[in-house]
Amino acid sequence: MKTIHFILQNTPLSYRTSPLKRENTKSIAMSNNKYLQLNNTSFPSRESADRRKAVISIVFTHLFVLLIFVFNSNSIVAQTVNIDLQNHITYAIANNPDLKAMDLKYQQALEKIPQAKALPDPTFSAGVFIQPIETRVGAQKAKLSISQMFPWFGTLGAKEQQASLQAHAIYLKYLDARSKLELKVTDSWLDLILTDKKILFTQKRVEVLDLLEKQSLKRYESDQTDMVNVLYIQMLKEELISKLELFKDKRTTQQTAFNKILNRDLGMYVNTPMDDSFLLSSMIPNEDLIFANHNRVTSWNQMIESAQFGEKASKLSTLPKFGLGLDYAILSKRNDMDISDNGQDAIMPMLSISIPIFRKKNKATIKVNQLKQQEYQQLKISELNQLQLEKQQAFELYKTGSRDLKLYEKLLTKAKQSYEILSSSYESSVKRYEEVLNMQQKIWIYEQKQVEAQIKVQKSLAQFKYLDANQSLEK
Repeated sequence: MKTIHFILQNTPLSYRTSPLKRENTKSIAMSNNKYLQLNNTSFPSRESADRRKAVISIVFTHLFVLLIFVFNSNSIVAQTVNIDLQNHITYAIANNPDLKAMDLKYQQALEKIPQAKALPDPTFSAGVFIQPIETRVGAQKAKLSISQMFPWFGTLGAKEQQASLQAHAIYLKYLDARSKLELKVTDSWLDLILTDKKILFTQKRVEVLDLLEKQSLKRYESDQTDMVNVLYIQMLKEELISKLELFKDKRTTQQTAFNKILNRDLGMYVNTPMDDSFLLSSMIPNEDLIFANHNRVTSWNQMIESAQFGEKASKLSTLPKFGLGLDYAILSKRNDMDISDNGQDAIMPMLSISIPIFRKKNKATIKVNQLKQQEYQQLKISELNQLQLEKQQAFELYKTGSRDLKLYEKLLTKAKQSYEILSSSYESSVKRYEEVLNMQQKIWIYEQKQVEAQIKVQKSLAQFKYLDANQSLEK
């Protein structure tokens, strides 16, 4: 692919003030002088006409030398620094608030795992008898109790698996969000590059029109062209100046959006490469992409499995819970007799069972988890369909960009050939003025279209990289 070079001229932009307004009075005066000349002088002789034609030929020879210089010159005034896109991506991953929020959400999910597998808190109680209870070995003064309830076997394991799978699903979504952020930074960066290219091409076209306007005015003063040609150039230039201002405003907005993604100063200037280094990849898209292992699909698989363990835990909750405990009774000695174990404190192991008589709550919980499985299954199908659509859209963008790239390469070659032919024949024919002008404009229009096609291809390849990269993150 042919490398395209661009220039950024730092010459004073005199075209910001309308040339049509600036030359209005002068044009009227010249028009009146021309009218008087035609009515008060005789027609020039053949010898005078030949000299005039020779002078015009020399003038326009210099004009086209200037045009070719502007068209083919390299960057001689300003060069922007080639910024590595990967640095922007790394910065965005480290600072983007949305991605940070996803990471915090994942950390919250991890903290729920030990909560899910934890036993209920043990129960401790203490009591003092206001009126001591007499026993054979002494009066009972106080009683201490401690007990621990245990759910049915396997219940805690099922809840732990449920929480763990939910956390894993959030982690997969975090990985997908990170890949999406990389794609978003790439797309935003390519948009900035395209706008910069449009600005440069438009500036070049305006600069050439400015030169052509000056030469047209000289021709008009020499009675070699009509004022219509001058006005035509001025109209083209005014239209391009308006487009140039529009592109600059658009770039400011795109730059703000780019800095917002990176979570930095919104007014920070973003440099873009001036050469073909923005071509990120030359890979051929993989048409056989299968999304069974894509993070967006796998996360829903994890949620389905999590709901299955939730259903299992709900069913185990319908079974009895049992508890183990210990009672410790504090006794005082008897003074009225001497017996064995007099005043000996009493220890009593305890066993308790919780019988779930009211089952409606547990049945509703089981039903909820069953419905969740169906919901997640439908969302998984929807995600697969969305991924297929995104793949098709990426293919369409890639094919469109590749087709346009080939088309404008051919058109650009023919336009340059036509321009050379018209330029060489323009010296001996002053009637092909608009043809040369239009061909010069077409060359830069085709170059701009060529860059637009390259950006389309690069955006599609970035989309394919996102779609394919997620396949390997969980392998």
